[in-house]
Amino acid sequence: MAQPRIVEAPLSPLRYGHGVDEDFRLETERLRLRPYRPEDLDDLASMFSDPEHMRWYPAPFDREGSQVWLERQIAAYGTRGYALWIVEDRATGGFLGTAGPTVQVVEDIEEVEIGWHTRPGRKGEGIAPEAAAAARDWAFANLDVDHVISLVRPENQPSSRVAVKIGMHVDREVDYKGLRHLVYRVDRVTTDRADEGAAP
Repeated sequence: MAQPRIVEAPLSPLRYGHGVDEDFRLETERLRLRPYRPEDLDDLASMFSDPEHMRWYPAPFDREGSQVWLERQIAAYGTRGYALWIVEDRATGGFLGTAGPTVQVVEDIEEVEIGWHTRPGRKGEGIAPEAAAAARDWAFANLDVDHVISLVRPENQPSSRVAVKIGMHVDREVDYKGLRHLVYRVDRVTTDRADEGAAP
């Protein structure tokens, strides 16, 4: 089955060092990905305070922790030119989660990671793989990288399935911030070959 593809994107994507373009939109068949805004705090706080949703993290975030998370993404738009984005329903504009490229230092190597969160109550609908695939494609189109990764706890089977659905494979296992993580990886050439074989 063909990977979800970017249906529409602006001519002025976020680029390294250029800050945030508030008109930036990345759209798939069902989803819209756009930069974080201060007014997203309520939705983020609701998601990140949910204990079940945050079971793979050391602890849920309180509202202050969600504020720090939001501000970190917005700051990264200015320093790197990209970070996680808000995922919305294209039809309704409703909040569905967050996804996008970010940077993690893994074993002293700076890696571009594709991250994702789907809000409680909307998991299992294919939102995460659709958003993550769009983020993966954006990263390969706009960043000078030959691969991207995702860090997933071994016990986190839902995220492992998302990683596999977007073409990733387990590259290695690492200790990351005191916890064991699988490093999922997909290479640009692997994605290009998959696209060549996809139906038009």
